[in-house]
Amino acid sequence: MEGALHFKAGPGWKACHDSERELYTAETFLAGYYDLYEINEEIFGKLKTKGMEQREAHELINNGRRLYKSVSDRNGAYDIALDENYASLCPWAEVQRTGELWDKELTDLALAVFDFRKSDREKRSEELNNH
Repeated sequence: MEGALHFKAGPGWKACHDSERELYTAETFLAGYYDLYEINEEIFGKLKTKGMEQREAHELINNGRRLYKSVSDRNGAYDIALDENYASLCPWAEVQRTGELWDKELTDLALAVFDFRKSDREKRSEELNNH
């Protein structure tokens, strides 16, 4: 399977194209924050391993669908699986776990209350309706 995985990486980010599954994924990390995303071919194509600022890469990747979030800051540590299939979508990622993984109910509440993007909320709702 490793032959099917093609990577790009820079300071604070790494992206992967799985050519067998035609799947694009990425991770961002910065001082206590870690996020895992599903991105598209266009975003992957715009990511540059040289000459791209970390902020610019993060802004591109943040346009994708967030799969997993881990936070460890002065307010505490927590992990949220926005898509329970994050590990199978991103088997290459060394997911940074900093706290306790929120259960489905707490994750759903967080999506409803906090400022998560609408596309992330809609995808989570689709998953729950299909189970």
